[in-house]
Amino acid sequence: MREFRHLKTKKGRDDSGLFIIEGEKFVSEIPEDWEIIRYIFSQHYASTSGMTPYHNKAPVEVVRDSLFCGMSDTKSPQGIMAVVKQKHYAMHDITSKCGFILYGESLNDPGNIGTLIRTATAAGATGMILGKNSGDMYNPKVLRASAGAVLRLPVVTNADLEKTIDCLRQLDYSIYATVVDGDILPYNLDLRNNFCYLVGNESHGLTSQAIALSDAKVCLPMARDMESLNASVAGGILLYEALRQRL
Repeated sequence: MREFRHLKTKKGRDDSGLFIIEGEKFVSEIPEDWEIIRYIFSQHYASTSGMTPYHNKAPVEVVRDSLFCGMSDTKSPQGIMAVVKQKHYAMHDITSKCGFILYGESLNDPGNIGTLIRTATAAGATGMILGKNSGDMYNPKVLRASAGAVLRLPVVTNADLEKTIDCLRQLDYSIYATVVDGDILPYNLDLRNNFCYLVGNESHGLTSQAIALSDAKVCLPMARDMESLNASVAGGILLYEALRQRL
């Protein structure tokens, strides 16, 4: 129980290099290239759903239903979770083939981070980058919002903005800052070549440094006078324009 309380914190996850995946569908769909340390079942789940598919993959531990509820991060736990080893990706993992990337600068909201990872995966991005001061990709709320995409899309974390852009430029990536007062629409860009979208903090947007390092300032049209769109909504529109052009 103490271990699981530890894994509910970012420090605990960082120190151990582990994280928790919870829920029957999520656990059953963990890709083969992720190392599962062990499974934990509630007594009820173990007695009604069976453990046969899991025994061959990792050790299985069965705990009292009340104890499982205390370990769970959800209001209505399904009785199954897995302790999984984290992965740490590098730039070469997401730039090894022609594609496009999303860079999140100081993204903090777990729902937005998870949704952007999910959308980037669906839109065909080759990876995502979370800059310094961004939220933890292994936060349970991020995992749920991503609907499992965290396990399918390489995500580089704690990235330095200037070093990242320098690396991308050497690989012939165009850098597009997404800002409210941009001077070009995504529909007017050629998004069939390598590029990276820069998406800023939910409250403050991109820093002046990020904008200065970009090749163009991109905005979305607004039919009415709105200050901005939610970060994950804007990111989704931008990413799917890239997919549209590539289809």
